[in-house]
Amino acid sequence: MELFGIERLPFFFLSSFILCLIPGVDMVFILGKTFTSPNKRLPLMAVLGITCGLLVHTSLVAFGLGLFLAHSPLAFNTIRFLGAVYLFRLGIGVFCAGNTVLELERELSDDKRPSLFQTWFQGFCVNILNPKVVIFFFSYLPQFIIPDHSSMAFPLLLLGGMFCVIGTFWNMFLVFAGTFIRACFLNKSSRMIWTNRMAGMIFILLAVQIFAEILFF
Repeated sequence: MELFGIERLPFFFLSSFILCLIPGVDMVFILGKTFTSPNKRLPLMAVLGITCGLLVHTSLVAFGLGLFLAHSPLAFNTIRFLGAVYLFRLGIGVFCAGNTVLELERELSDDKRPSLFQTWFQGFCVNILNPKVVIFFFSYLPQFIIPDHSSMAFPLLLLGGMFCVIGTFWNMFLVFAGTFIRACFLNKSSRMIWTNRMAGMIFILLAVQIFAEILFF
């Protein structure tokens, strides 16, 4: 099946869905937000932020910056370092949050409650500061483009957009599934504290892993 210079489209949909199931930084961030938020709006805004980040990565690949990052270890590791710092900061915040969900449920006017924009921006930063995404797109998307097609930009944008749609639906499913699981913990203060601590530790460990890869590999 060929469409706008794209080939093997059914296989692209299947492989993209399977790839979305693989746990990564985005998935951990979404579940962490879901478990520590008082409603679905905040984690859904995080999903939107991640989707916007994916669209930026798609544009970078389509217009050539992905090639630059693939051949510039310094630029690649600089972006990874900034992303690790951001994840570490998020992890510390979540770990020290205590029973955030119950506090937010009881004090709806709490100034510490993140705004929708702040949550969107966090999701955007988590994705955009992960250069592995743009390198992955640079390696993955061209495999489904007809080699002698006149223009690479449009089919790359189209494939990236379709991948974003698949990923967004999967991330939304994670939010609704995570909300159901969170409801089982909502009235248990000690459980929520440990949930926050585990989510925070996951963010911190991810950041430490990235730091180690930059320094030693």
